[in-house]
Amino acid sequence: AWGSSDDCGGLLKNYSGWISYYKGQKTDCVWTIQMKPGHRVVLQVLPLNLTCGKEYVEVQDGQAGPNNFLKVCGGVTFVYQASSNVMTVKYSRKSHHPASSFNLYFYGIPVGTERGGGWTRTADESNLP
Repeated sequence: AWGSSDDCGGLLKNYSGWISYYKGQKTDCVWTIQMKPGHRVVLQVLPLNLTCGKEYVEVQDGQAGPNNFLKVCGGVTFVYQASSNVMTVKYSRKSHHPASSFNLYFYGIPVGTERGGGWTRTADESNLP
């Protein structure tokens, strides 16, 4: 099943889908992607053109917590494979700054078919906010 979200956050349980940028007034949006047990979440971030210093996307392996895996604002395409069936994605921007567009694609893969966890392509440190 396909799923998509242009809302500000929420729980996404579809096997695959898109997270699209939120156009409303809220400045922090958190999406939790949850696959069925026995699957891992894979997230593909298409090239970003966010305003560094004013907005970013953060990817976390598992549930939302104090430690982030990557904050990125522009110029990169990367794929991340979670170590479990849960991944958290956060979009944050400063108030009064208009949201830039972005699209993130997620899907699940059965455990045993993955190529090891972690980044398959990493961000350039100069692109971090």
